Amino acid sequence: MMASILRFAGKGFVVSLFLAGATLVAQQQHVFDGTWQMDPAQSKINDKRVVTLTIATLSNGIKVTMKTRKSDGPDVESEFTSKLDGKPCDFLEGTHKSQITVWYNGPTLNASKESGPADDKTAAWKLELGSDKGTMTMTINHYDPNGADETLVFKHSAT
Repeated sequence: MMASILRFAGKGFVVSLFLAGATLVAQQQHVFDGTWQMDPAQSKINDKRVVTLTIATLSNGIKVTMKTRKSDGPDVESEFTSKLDGKPCDFLEGTHKSQITVWYNGPTLNASKESGPADDKTAAWKLELGSDKGTMTMTINHYDPNGADETLVFKHSAT
């Protein structure tokens, strides 16, 4: 009888740990929510673009909208909605489409952008919040073709 009670209690403890972990992950995901405006003075980019990110946690994933103001061309709006299930989703980048796979790795939001048009860059993204939760750093590693890494620093926007 006592063994059955302990076994039942042990299962309850494991379920409690799982639920606590799932709650913590869900809370971490929401910290990225909102609109983020790039600070050009703090960013190290390969061109003169300025980026605004809007991130929204959904019940089944995440939606990211990216507005890019280029110095030498038209503004570009890009968007994807990912289920965070390890499978790539469509990433609509202005007039072309690529694939992006998105996941959380502890406190960071990560993405791998691939399968775009022939002249498109393949890149890995890592988004990480600052300790003040009001800044976010996006590191972009261009790996095909190999290019200089970029660091975009964002400030959380009140709008």
